[in-house]
Amino acid sequence: MQRKGLRRAAIVLAVYVAVVAVAWLLPGSPLRGENGSLINSPLLTGLVLVLFLAFAITGITYGITTGTITKPGDVPSMMAEAVKDMAGYIVLILAISQFIAVFTWSNLGTLLAVRSAEFLQSVHLTGFAGILAFVVLVSVLNLFITSGSALWSLVAPVFVPAFMLLGYDPGFVQAAYRIGDSATQIITPLSPYLFVLLTVLRRYEPDLRLGTLIARTSIFVIPFWVVWVALLAVFYFGDIPFGPGVHVHLPR
Repeated sequence: MQRKGLRRAAIVLAVYVAVVAVAWLLPGSPLRGENGSLINSPLLTGLVLVLFLAFAITGITYGITTGTITKPGDVPSMMAEAVKDMAGYIVLILAISQFIAVFTWSNLGTLLAVRSAEFLQSVHLTGFAGILAFVVLVSVLNLFITSGSALWSLVAPVFVPAFMLLGYDPGFVQAAYRIGDSATQIITPLSPYLFVLLTVLRRYEPDLRLGTLIARTSIFVIPFWVVWVALLAVFYFGDIPFGPGVHVHLPR
């Protein structure tokens, strides 16, 4: 029954993706943007809704097929149950949203961004060296703030405008952030995933300790960091677009 549910869910998802793609590509479609633009379009700006519907219809299809959903009231109940696991994250985002709101209201973010840009210019870190310094900073902060979205919410209001003043595209700044965020995730003792991994490994090594696990995973940090930074350098020095409409530097 579960395999049957997976097959039906996959078919429904494929049909949904095909319908959305065709509707997006059709000339004159309401999912297109101004002058028929595919990039600056309602589809991409409303991608959260599109993804929500994709997960919703596939999940409901699977639930109905396997018998876990027997009446319409089961769907909101399951959604509420799933949100319970995200309660801590929601509270954290609430606090961060208030912080960002006060940050914006006080214009402190703008002041820090300008000062940061001026500092980088004064020490001649306006090129790739400045990007590397940002990656190192994120790598260090990531040891203490393990939530990627929370860390981004804290550093973005300052560093995105700062690097924009230096001529860098926000998409490029986020790519640099992702490198620093991912490289040290596997060694921070504050990461819940590290304890999940420890629990799994203790089935095979009952005497395994957290320090031993961190020592084993730490050998991957520098190779990850170097390879990702090297790839970032290829895009930077080759001035290669990161995606549609996203370049290393802002257009002049």
